[in-house]
Amino acid sequence: MTSTVPPSAATVHPWFREEGRPDPSDLRRLSGAGISELLRREMAGLSVSLPGPALPAQPFVLPRRSYEELFDVSRVLLSLVRRAVLAQGGSWPARAVALGADPDDYPLLSGQDNTETEYCAMMARPDLVIGEQGPQLLEFNVSGTFGGPSETHALAAVWQQTHQEAGRTPFTGSDPLIARVRAYEDVCARRQLPKAVAVVGSLGDLLEDSDIRFHELALEQFRRRGFTADFFEPHQLPDALGRPGALRYPLGLRDFALPDWRERGISLDPVHQSQRSGFLLLPPQSSGLLANKKALALVSEGRPWMTRAERRIVERHLPWTRITIPGRTGWREGEHELPALLLRERERFVLKRAIGQMGREVLVGRHTSEQSWEAAVSSAFEAGDSVVQEYVEPVSCPLEMTDGKQTWTTQVSPVLSPMLFNGRAGGCWARFLPDGGSGAEGKVSVGEYNATENAVLTWA
Repeated sequence: MTSTVPPSAATVHPWFREEGRPDPSDLRRLSGAGISELLRREMAGLSVSLPGPALPAQPFVLPRRSYEELFDVSRVLLSLVRRAVLAQGGSWPARAVALGADPDDYPLLSGQDNTETEYCAMMARPDLVIGEQGPQLLEFNVSGTFGGPSETHALAAVWQQTHQEAGRTPFTGSDPLIARVRAYEDVCARRQLPKAVAVVGSLGDLLEDSDIRFHELALEQFRRRGFTADFFEPHQLPDALGRPGALRYPLGLRDFALPDWRERGISLDPVHQSQRSGFLLLPPQSSGLLANKKALALVSEGRPWMTRAERRIVERHLPWTRITIPGRTGWREGEHELPALLLRERERFVLKRAIGQMGREVLVGRHTSEQSWEAAVSSAFEAGDSVVQEYVEPVSCPLEMTDGKQTWTTQVSPVLSPMLFNGRAGGCWARFLPDGGSGAEGKVSVGEYNATENAVLTWA
């Protein structure tokens, strides 16, 4: 049974709408049951969140101008964040201290500052929502372990099979796994290294043994482009890499999160030994400082070296963000004491720990009681470990859904995450709540709030 009622074009925000294009639901060639079966089968073993019973029956399909804007805005803002972090000190440990971080929390800093600097922004995934003025940056994830690459690759492959226009696939998009391999090709060419890469991780980091497919996808893409590529767990290092000075695998993809390894008692000694033998593990741990939300606040405040064009992009696409330090600050044409402003205008702000993940350290004022907000603000200013960001009211867009029996169109407000690999567009991942809401606490997260994943594509 199909019960799809496409929204009027007038009700869809212009950023999501392209005149003259058919509704994607009109191009669907599989039933809701067929799409459900295909999604479940193709996503098996990839840790893709499809909690159901409602599943997406199509990708998010953007006009070409909007799709490209996501990457263009992200490149500029990533460049500004990188430069702001570099200006905080003469070495990476000094920059960590300047940003209020403990250098001991970055044990894989190689000590080779030039290398750390060269590759600190090699892989990045911003999280954005679409407001009335278009893309609004909420945060950057800068490392090798952010979610999205394998999920987006697999979801996009599904959508190539489900829709058709005039005998061809109507949607396209950049591929994150291919873009990541090309970034490694750049490193090999620049450093005159053989095309061989070791993916370093731990199968225990994944939810199930079957999730080994997660790594197999990555290795397959490296091998297709002429790399020798294998997966190694820490206990296999450094011996599996080869002899120091003549490593069989001179490059590594860091596919593990340090907090996970600490929690499970996995030693970093084999990784340190590998680094000392000449193994270049990418992205370097300096990348983590670019994900520190205090760097976003520095850019939001404005840096003296920013051009007028850069300032315009910041004003348009980065919501007002400040570090939780007492004092006066400018907001909406006025000067205010920052702590008093947050207490007075609770519903207009979001409080975020500078170093955090998966929305765990985020408090949305309008979804928080006055008492809890006051306590959190007091704690944040006492510790100086957080930022405050102006709340962005996201606009919604239509998305066809299915439960395998019927299909329908609903309005959702996705978080969009364009991925960059050495500056190249590498696909766009999305998370959303199928009921169209923003969660009980105003947050959309796969790990914490059971959001549904999807790929973002554009018209071919």
